[in-house]
Amino acid sequence: MSEIDRRVDGGYPAAMRRPPPLRTGDVVRVIAPGSAFDLPAFEAGLSVLRDRWGLRTRVRDDVTARTGYLAGDDRRRLAEWDEAVADDQATAIFCARGGYGVMRLLPAIDPSPLLDRPKLVVGFSDITALHALLNRAGLATVHGPVVTQLGRAPAEALDHLWALLSGRLARPLAGDVPPPGRGLSGGVTCVPGRARGPLLGGSLTLLAHLCGTPFLPSLAGAILALEDVGERPYRLDRYLTQLRLAGALEGLAGVVLGQFTGCDGGDGSADEVVRDLLGQLGVPMVAGFPFGHEDRNLALPLGPCATLVAPAAGDQGPPRLLFDEGATA
Repeated sequence: MSEIDRRVDGGYPAAMRRPPPLRTGDVVRVIAPGSAFDLPAFEAGLSVLRDRWGLRTRVRDDVTARTGYLAGDDRRRLAEWDEAVADDQATAIFCARGGYGVMRLLPAIDPSPLLDRPKLVVGFSDITALHALLNRAGLATVHGPVVTQLGRAPAEALDHLWALLSGRLARPLAGDVPPPGRGLSGGVTCVPGRARGPLLGGSLTLLAHLCGTPFLPSLAGAILALEDVGERPYRLDRYLTQLRLAGALEGLAGVVLGQFTGCDGGDGSADEVVRDLLGQLGVPMVAGFPFGHEDRNLALPLGPCATLVAPAAGDQGPPRLLFDEGATA
């Protein structure tokens, strides 16, 4: 058994490696491990990285390759990932888009180099598959906007993401609203209570598809964050039922629900279906947090511990998710 196998035996490591924070002037890699993307949106996102944050981006010449619905064939996308990981000057890896394709690469990705020399890995949606593999191995990652989303993201989302990546966090404000990078507030309490545990999750669809593979981390004791896009309510029911029947939801500490964009249909409300099924677990749960496929996509640190506060009726303060450790060391 290898060192990494011993680290992840049982499905989740005892401690998370958190990468160093980003600084203006840092080199960052931009990769396309999933679907092909819209070039104008990509260029607008690169401008945010370069002009707003002063980062030096490195992009392969073939990043715009297309093979059917993928950003090039598996060999190209895997080589791009390996180069980004091996780049000693790069401090972060930003994903151009989600879509589909990362799952195909998982068997060939070795997380060990990133445990030895951690880098920030940023993305969401299909990038959930990459988060799952890296979180399971012991690396903290960032569930946040992909590059093609950055150009249309509101200032609030960009400021929150930079605070999380740079580790330059404002002091907690008086009251119960966390400042940028320290947590999220808002939404509605579905099941009142308070929970603390590693924050894990991402796209519900991807987590369900990873169920039964060696890449899904154990969710026991975790706060599970979920979002999705374009899935009818009955499909969300199917994904959650699959996870429940497989035992993947046993021992959850809490649940936070983000945006379920374009998921309502003639067969019901996505929010009602998800809240009903997960509410049966009886753990603290808050819905309506601003993360997911809408422009206001506030980033989450996946892997490190967070605290969920779900106030009961009459309690003071809004529902909130507090990042106890943050994304960086």
